[in-house]
Amino acid sequence: MSDRLARRYAFWLRCYPSGPRRAEMLATLLECAAPERTRPTGREILNLIGYGLRARLGRPASTGVVVLAVLVTLASGLLGAAAAARIGWANAPSLPSGAESAALGETVFPGQRVWGGGDAEPFVPSGDGEQTIYGYADYWVKHNDTTRDVLVCARGARDRLAAAGWDVHGDVVFEEEVASETPIGTATFWASRDDLVLSYTGVLWGNRAPWDSDGAASFELSRSAPPWMITLAVAGGVLGGFAGWLLFGWASRRSEGHPLRTSVAGALGWAAAVWTLLVASMGGLWNLRPDRPSDELVWLGLRSLTGGSGTVILAMAVAAFAAVRLRAALPAAVLLAGVVVVSGWQSAAAAACTPSGPPGDPAPADVAHSRVARVFIAQDSTDEQRNHAEAAIARVWGATSFSFHYDPTDEEYRHAYCDGGELTGDSGMKVPYFWEIGMTSPGVFPALVDEVSPMPGVVAVVHGRAA
Repeated sequence: MSDRLARRYAFWLRCYPSGPRRAEMLATLLECAAPERTRPTGREILNLIGYGLRARLGRPASTGVVVLAVLVTLASGLLGAAAAARIGWANAPSLPSGAESAALGETVFPGQRVWGGGDAEPFVPSGDGEQTIYGYADYWVKHNDTTRDVLVCARGARDRLAAAGWDVHGDVVFEEEVASETPIGTATFWASRDDLVLSYTGVLWGNRAPWDSDGAASFELSRSAPPWMITLAVAGGVLGGFAGWLLFGWASRRSEGHPLRTSVAGALGWAAAVWTLLVASMGGLWNLRPDRPSDELVWLGLRSLTGGSGTVILAMAVAAFAAVRLRAALPAAVLLAGVVVVSGWQSAAAAACTPSGPPGDPAPADVAHSRVARVFIAQDSTDEQRNHAEAAIARVWGATSFSFHYDPTDEEYRHAYCDGGELTGDSGMKVPYFWEIGMTSPGVFPALVDEVSPMPGVVAVVHGRAA
């Protein structure tokens, strides 16, 4: 009998749980094999895999355990794919910068001053904080005689992008609302090239006050998943699913014959699996935008599993292991604690400080992906000066929200002046008031500086860290 055949049978018999059954089956297989055989047949391999994985679940008379095992495997595969995708996106190439960024701006808006650009995180919260969207760099030009005809301008941009090798998806969509105090005309389209997605929007608001913006011609530039990301996510999904089946099988065999353990662990397993599938599907469907590639449903769904929902699922898994065998929950608990720490839920208290004025400009690397800025204005500024400064902030296309802060006991003061630490004594009573501004992308900051810095009373515009 061939030693090579024995080794190959032994390899596939590892699909069965460890124990004397492996040796018994190996002896039977070798006894039934023809003397000249050196490898198992394809049917034998499939049978060993299928029956071996089923044997790992125990409970041979139960069909419910198979159903739950399949759900847990799917959920584990999604979690594995989500973890792999998160690693992949963290190492995704930066958005275009420098000459490449300038060339793109010139293609879309030839001969005009283009604001914005820069890099962005792969995923960011939406403006209302209720969704997760792809991070993007905002590019725009302030309206002029060329861009105020938003439909003509959009069609020109579309044609130039197509000539430059971009794939334009569909025609320009034009919508107009005239039956209102502020008529609105909007022209949109989207295009893609390589691993980039460009979403164009031209907006013209009518009947605006002289100090207000009447819109802009703009586009958002973001990433799409490169081919290697798919390979990485599939590999993570396969590994996660396989690990899920093995761990579920271990728990099923260990709790067999213990009704209470089975009930508690089973209920937690059902809850974790269903919650995982629900979060992934709803995360993709809820966040998907029509002007984006359809495969983003998958990536947004996986992304939704790496935040608080993923931590809850891991907590359920820890509880299920504890119900089966308390000692076995320790490795999972360590993993859960690591996830919590990496997610930033644990942070040291910031030191107190005594500010004497606006904070200095942070290192560029510290705010490379920050979408927060602060405009500081002198305490003795007049109401008119504050109104002018606020109007200037509102004119910046990428400034999505802003709030004014003048109470030194506010939490926002601590973040603005002391990185979260306490302000000592009455120092907060002597420093400038400020607006905290949310930006669509980090590259908006230079436009904010250009628009707001000249305003009377403004003493500093600082690119800040998020609170």
